Amino acid sequence: MKNAFFVTASIACGKSSFIKIANSMGFKSISADKIAHQILDNFSKELVEIFIPFNTDKLSLIENNKINRKNLAKIVFSNLQAKKTLENFTHPKIRTKILEQMQILECENKPFFIEVPLFFENKAYKNLGKVILIYASKELSLKRLMQRDNLSKEEALKRIEALMDIEKKVSLADFVINNESSYEIFQEKSIKFIEKLSKETNEIL
Repeated sequence: MKNAFFVTASIACGKSSFIKIANSMGFKSISADKIAHQILDNFSKELVEIFIPFNTDKLSLIENNKINRKNLAKIVFSNLQAKKTLENFTHPKIRTKILEQMQILECENKPFFIEVPLFFENKAYKNLGKVILIYASKELSLKRLMQRDNLSKEEALKRIEALMDIEKKVSLADFVINNESSYEIFQEKSIKFIEKLSKETNEIL
């Protein structure tokens, strides 16, 4: 799709910040995470049953009729098979919803952005659009993640190392936006990038 631009990164690199900037400029977006959260809640009871064999610490997985994502994450990032089980259950459902929304936005003939954290890991969206990587080094991502989610270094490292190395993603992306300085600098870079992207896309159209 010529108007589709996937936004990906590692954890705590600035994907959501880029999407917010794009939205503030009037561009529409799709969030794989938001869709995933809806699916987790819609299938909460089924997921509790599926994860009984992995939930050795007897963590509570439902809170106020919704999935307790924090406890689910503890299980998933401590057990590779549990992670694969969750991905096999959710990814096809997420992909279906994303494709439905992409087809609608493509008809508007204006660039739109799809935030997909695991774009390179699951390969489900290959050749559907260009890829924008928000880059920050592993060390900086680790520091940001520990501060943002109040995680220990060990917990944060597990989550980062569960993903493809950020340096490998650099070579696979169509565009790379560096986010290793202040938010103000990143915002300025993002605005300039989106403006240029919009102009070039309109010229193609």
